[in-house]
Amino acid sequence: MFRKRTSPQVAAPLVLALLAVLAACGSTPSPQVALATASPTPSPTPSPTPTPRPTPKPTPTPIPLDQALLKGRVTLLIVGTDSNVDRAKRGEDVNTDAMIVASVNAAKNKIVMLSLPRDTVDLPMAGGGVWRSKINGLESRRGIEALRDTIATTLGVPIDYYLQIDMADFGRVVNAVRGIDVVVPYALYDPSIGLDLAAGKQHLNGNDALRYVRSRHQDTDYGRALRQQQVVMALVGKLLEPHTKVDLRKFLQGFASVRSDIPVAKLATFKEVARRSVHAAITSTVLGPPRFTLFQGEEPNSTRGWVIIPNVAEMRAYARKVMGSK
Repeated sequence: MFRKRTSPQVAAPLVLALLAVLAACGSTPSPQVALATASPTPSPTPSPTPTPRPTPKPTPTPIPLDQALLKGRVTLLIVGTDSNVDRAKRGEDVNTDAMIVASVNAAKNKIVMLSLPRDTVDLPMAGGGVWRSKINGLESRRGIEALRDTIATTLGVPIDYYLQIDMADFGRVVNAVRGIDVVVPYALYDPSIGLDLAAGKQHLNGNDALRYVRSRHQDTDYGRALRQQQVVMALVGKLLEPHTKVDLRKFLQGFASVRSDIPVAKLATFKEVARRSVHAAITSTVLGPPRFTLFQGEEPNSTRGWVIIPNVAEMRAYARKVMGSK
């Protein structure tokens, strides 16, 4: 399942990197302190003295942009987990239910977004071996680097950085920008999570956005993956709009769960990549059936439950075709 479109919005792969840039650059006003004043005591008028000139503040040295990063392909793994405060208190396993490989080409005129379904099994791992369980449980057992390396090995393309956030914090970030606008392709009704959206353009607050990317009962897990990509795009587009007002306190609260290996020194470069990618053509793909799978469903004589057995060769060929070389 895939779609190709041109969007005036922006560099989806850099969504959370851009959030990090804004957080790093944002500041709150210094508090104003009211000083108590006493009645003046009469005193002789002193002779005027020259007013001292204020010492000029040193101009901060700008962080140089990473030219190699600007001139090459940039690829980011965006990971959304199902963790929240209640689940953490209950000690439940954390699953990575949203896994998007987002890549901007060297010319910054093409963006590719590839989603790997959470029930995918039997994926080749870096250094040899195969991950037999569902891919959404790999991070909690082996770590985020293992997840990133396994997806990179499966697709046969390098992934430069990763960025992970849980669903509650993602909702807080959406609220911090006062909601996002999306075009709902068809009416969605999922009473199990309180979702009821008509088809057409809709404004979503943080809770609405979470319901929109979590629901899968009416359509499929593959439809949900496309909605996840759509919401990422809408959030980045909102952040890049010059008139967008950001509630900095809510914005920073949304960073409690964020984990990334993007160096702070490269944040300015990521922001520049986003700026250059504003009018990029976007290809959105979910690596699901029928093209990218060999089997989906309940396996006979198996305890793995409902699984997707991938066509790794087809996934790899497609990823290399749409992403090209490094």
